[in-house]
Amino acid sequence: MSTYPTSLDLDGQPLQLFHRANNTAKAVDQLVGICTGILADGEVSEREAIFFAEWVRKHAADTPVWPLTAVLSRVERIFEDGVCDAEERAELKEVMETLCGLSQAPTPQAEALSTTLPLCVPQPHPLVFTDKQVVVTGKFAYGARTAVFDAIEALGGRPSDAAPTRTTDYLVIGVFASRDWINTSHGRKIEKAVQLRDKGTGIRILSEEHWRQFVR
Repeated sequence: MSTYPTSLDLDGQPLQLFHRANNTAKAVDQLVGICTGILADGEVSEREAIFFAEWVRKHAADTPVWPLTAVLSRVERIFEDGVCDAEERAELKEVMETLCGLSQAPTPQAEALSTTLPLCVPQPHPLVFTDKQVVVTGKFAYGARTAVFDAIEALGGRPSDAAPTRTTDYLVIGVFASRDWINTSHGRKIEKAVQLRDKGTGIRILSEEHWRQFVR
């Protein structure tokens, strides 16, 4: 009889964590497959949007991990009024296209340049936004850029889409920003922010997840 605890496999690895990771991978694969099918004709119909939202709600509850939780957040904002108009379906299409991109194998060049996002560690707490200049970059699970700007203004901050400068207090990176950020358009803002941080300007580089904790 095995002397290993029931929570470990024969190699001493935690079964629960393995099963959780395996279930997450399966859910993400299914989600990418659904997105690929919906995007096959280049459009997202109202019926497809509703189906997508229902699938995400169900599976994000069963597997509450990134990127499912991030997608769920965007879905709930889009369907907040119970409908999904043409503009919102276009937004949903962008989310699906981003998800499909997560499944693409990186090219050797991208793989060589791949790096983790250069967030401040630890992330500053609490965050004070009153009269602070806040630059945003990448795609946000919170919603479209206008929604993100509105949320920052509601906190008393001054949102911007421009490259960070010496007067920038925060750079907030959307959850859908690529891990290969150095090769992307939003990577230029991140690179500039890192340079400013290294020069001691006081800029803080934040994740959307951390920023969301302070959004009303």
